[in-house]
Amino acid sequence: MTRSLVTTLAWWLLGAAVGLVLGGATSPGQQYLPGGLSSFANSSGGWTILTFATVVVVTRRPSARRWWTAAGLGLVVFHAAVQGYVVVSTLRGFPDSYGPGDFWFTAATLAGPVIGLAGLWWSRSPVLRAAGIAVLAAVMIGDGVSGMVRVADTTGTTWWLISIAVGVTALGWVVVRRLDGWRERALAVGLTAVGAAAFVALFSVL
Repeated sequence: MTRSLVTTLAWWLLGAAVGLVLGGATSPGQQYLPGGLSSFANSSGGWTILTFATVVVVTRRPSARRWWTAAGLGLVVFHAAVQGYVVVSTLRGFPDSYGPGDFWFTAATLAGPVIGLAGLWWSRSPVLRAAGIAVLAAVMIGDGVSGMVRVADTTGTTWWLISIAVGVTALGWVVVRRLDGWRERALAVGLTAVGAAAFVALFSVL
C-alpha cells in the first residue's frame, strides 16, 4: 500500500512538472503563434489536449494505470498548466492571477479528473474507450463551436475550426479503427454530441 501511494505521488509530481512546462509555453505561444492559431494557447481545447496527451503517455506505464492515479494526474496537470501560463505571463509583464474563485481554477478542478480518466480509458475496454474519446471530442468540438459563436470576430476563426476538426477526426478515427461494435460506436457519437452541446450551452451563459 505504501509503495503504491509513493508511486502515485511520484506520477502526480511528474504531471505537475510537465503541466507547468507545457502551460508556461502557452503564454509566449499566445503572442508568437501565427494568426488565429494564438487562440490555442488560451483555450479550453488547448489545455485539454495537453492534459489528455500527458495522461495517455503516462498511463502506458503499468504503475500509473489505477483509476485514481489517472484522475489525480488529470487534475494536477490541468491545474499546473493553467498555473504555468499565469506564472510565465506575469514574468513577461502581463500580470494574471489564479486561485479559488477564478473560472479556470474551477474548470481545472471539475474537468481535470474527467480528462484524466478519459486518457486512461483510451487503452481500456471498448465501452470505456468510447467514453474516453467522447470526452476529448466533446471538448474540442464544443470549444470550437463556442469560439466561433462568441469570439471569432476578435480572434479569427483558424484555431476554432482546427479545434472542431481535431474533435471530429479523433472521434472518427476511434469509431472506425478502434471500436468494432455498433453499440460502442453509437455511445461514442452520442456522448460526444451531448457533451459538445452541453459545453456550448454552458459557455453561452458564462
